[in-house]
Amino acid sequence: MNTISKKYLLIQLIFFSITLNIIFGVTRPVAVLNKVVGEVKIDMVSEPGWQAASLGGKLANGDKLETGSASFGSIMFLDRSMIKVRENTKFTVKSKRTVKRELETDITVAIGEMNVKTTTGSKFKIQTPTSVASVKGTEFNLMVEKDGTTHLTVLEGTVEFMNELGVILATEMTTSVSRSGESPSQPISVPQKAVPSWQKKTKEEWKLKLSPDKPGGKDIGEPFNIQINAKDADGNNALNYSEEVVVAGKDGVQVSSDGGQSWSSEVSVKINKGKGVLKAKGVEVGKRVVVVTGKNASPGKLVVNMKRSKEAMNKINSKASKALGKIAPGLVDKISGKTLKGSSISKGSGNTEDVFDQLLNGLMQLSGDPQVVENPDGSVKVILKVKPSEGSGD
Repeated sequence: MNTISKKYLLIQLIFFSITLNIIFGVTRPVAVLNKVVGEVKIDMVSEPGWQAASLGGKLANGDKLETGSASFGSIMFLDRSMIKVRENTKFTVKSKRTVKRELETDITVAIGEMNVKTTTGSKFKIQTPTSVASVKGTEFNLMVEKDGTTHLTVLEGTVEFMNELGVILATEMTTSVSRSGESPSQPISVPQKAVPSWQKKTKEEWKLKLSPDKPGGKDIGEPFNIQINAKDADGNNALNYSEEVVVAGKDGVQVSSDGGQSWSSEVSVKINKGKGVLKAKGVEVGKRVVVVTGKNASPGKLVVNMKRSKEAMNKINSKASKALGKIAPGLVDKISGKTLKGSSISKGSGNTEDVFDQLLNGLMQLSGDPQVVENPDGSVKVILKVKPSEGSGD
């Protein structure tokens, strides 16, 4: 039985109608990923846990991002400032809106390298284990070693580079280094040939594509095959691509690389001559996403509509009716002769079938009176607030 993660749950049941989709407020984004190559992962405040990032993915205050080997990411902020992120980099975004399209941004870099280009008027700060770089309307490169040693190269404008032992101003075409226990070094001129240029060589060699074995929606719990194809820059099959890629199921999708013997939210798949295959299955109703990432390749994304089979709907309808009859007998007449067409948890997590089981077993109980809405089309919506029963241990 799945764990119900919230102390209270709001459940919506719709009888003789279509499922009602509800969208809840989320943290306002401050930036968007406008390029993703290879293995780029994100840990979102709104959805904790590392997952594969995708092109167009939004970043909010407090989100973390990391790139793997042979990988690259580019981030555009609302104020048009841009960060290009090299492989093997880890950092946290702290950014808040001041006025429309203006931000105060504070990036904390643990390790790695990035190229930063800010716009005039933006307030941008980057912190590393040994330094803080404050900038306005400039372009610079920052590289952080494992021990925290930080290398700053200013390409345009001026950067205030400091730590607890001192502060310097680095101007265009100069470089400075900050080490633990030392103040930042005095800036020295950097020759053109020594200027970092990795950010100009980030074009992906391949593109990864995902496609299901058959088009159309998939029944929850029923495994189906997903084909992985690698394409070259011209869109042809990349027969020379034989890498190990990572496939991740998001929001209620599990994947398997061993033919369905074991399932998880993320697996590695070996690509041979540009092709690979895995199995997937849905555990939640609705549009769900599967993402594939690999070295030197732009990621692929597949959206699959997961649905309950007729047999599963009959089963959950029976459980819903029994659960309502037990905890709210007064609702029986309201739903008499009607069929459950949809159910969802609007606050909390888990799935409604598990909640019905726990209500029937006495592990959960009603909290407050049910809300009943009779719709003009004859459907009835029931909203329940439930909580763990006393002594249930949850």
